[in-house]
Amino acid sequence: MNIFLNGSLPYSVGVIHIALLDRYPDEDIITISWLGSVFSCMFMLSAFIGSIIINVFNVRTCVMLSGLVSLVGFGISSIVTDFRLLFLTFGLIAGCGQAMAYTGSMVAVGFYFKHKTGMAAGIISCGSPISLFVFPVLAQFLIDKYTLQGTFLLLGAIGFHAAVCGALMRPTKYEIGPTQYCRRHKRPAIKSNVGQEEEEKIALKTKMMANLSLFRCLPFVLLLISSLTSGAALSTIYLFLPDYINTLNSSSQDTIVLLFIGIGGTFSRLFLGFLTVAADAAVLYGTTFGIFGVITLFLNHMTSLLSQIIYAALFGLYTGGCFTLQHVIMVDIVGVNKLSTAYGINALMVGIGYLTGPPAIRLLVDSLDDQYYIFICAACLFIVSCFMGMAIRLTGKNKLEVTDEGEFNSQL
Repeated sequence: MNIFLNGSLPYSVGVIHIALLDRYPDEDIITISWLGSVFSCMFMLSAFIGSIIINVFNVRTCVMLSGLVSLVGFGISSIVTDFRLLFLTFGLIAGCGQAMAYTGSMVAVGFYFKHKTGMAAGIISCGSPISLFVFPVLAQFLIDKYTLQGTFLLLGAIGFHAAVCGALMRPTKYEIGPTQYCRRHKRPAIKSNVGQEEEEKIALKTKMMANLSLFRCLPFVLLLISSLTSGAALSTIYLFLPDYINTLNSSSQDTIVLLFIGIGGTFSRLFLGFLTVAADAAVLYGTTFGIFGVITLFLNHMTSLLSQIIYAALFGLYTGGCFTLQHVIMVDIVGVNKLSTAYGINALMVGIGYLTGPPAIRLLVDSLDDQYYIFICAACLFIVSCFMGMAIRLTGKNKLEVTDEGEFNSQL
């Protein structure tokens, strides 16, 4: 429910973008487009803030706080008159609240369902594609009835429900404070003249140093590279596919495309999540990106509406479950104790890919008078992600392990 209500509002950005164009007719169109991009990118770029809160406190605190941050961000946006301030209130603050809600919910999956992470993550993450059918329509209804200002306020109220969802997420044994961390991992006794506050600082520093060992783990580094390239490819197709299809058909088909992407994504999250019980998650991860990368190479031959609908459904099917698989792979590589930190770093890489991918590819093919080359670049990035997934499988034994004393070692 939390992911459905809070981790899915980026799907409404397109509707809000049109309302912003109407409210601020004197503003540059590109500048207004950047506002929606900032909000969407913060969904991933600021996920590390959620991981820090989880490490210091727990998932419950992170999710409840995300509701408050979303309420503040959207609430202030409803009374802002200067367009530039929306970059702070709507783009940064509200976007950060959405990221914290999603991060806390997905990390909680690993804490609660350690042995069936793929199945649980597949079911829970279905909240995002299902909301694709709800939130754009809801946002348009609210804008028509209550204007953009009223819509911002009501979206803040919806986001604030994270406080209720978070309150019900009881902390698990994996969520421990700094002092408990020091004691559990049998750190050397601290002299009696050192107060509890100093002890917690030392323990927290020890925990942070342990988290740095993530970057010595080759499978995790390969996953980060894959997240960067796949994020760039996904955002490129999301941004340019509707316009490319309209160019081929000389009519608007983008709504139909989004609909079938959502259908494929919903099925993908469920199917791939359950499939991880019988198959290796890294192999599934690499295979799905590889197959869709090859399919994308033939996009210029898909001129009929039926073929484009099939492509959109396959896009959702082969990429919708990628974040579910990433979650399973992270649990396999780093374990539950470092899951929140790993999730935050990985989401940051996806966000960088989302932010830089479309403009970089557009700049690369700008001199070519054919949008199809944009999708060739995206296909190549998908294939790179495929190779990274297979490489994770080949280096599967080189995982970050936790000994009984809590020391983190790499078998590289």
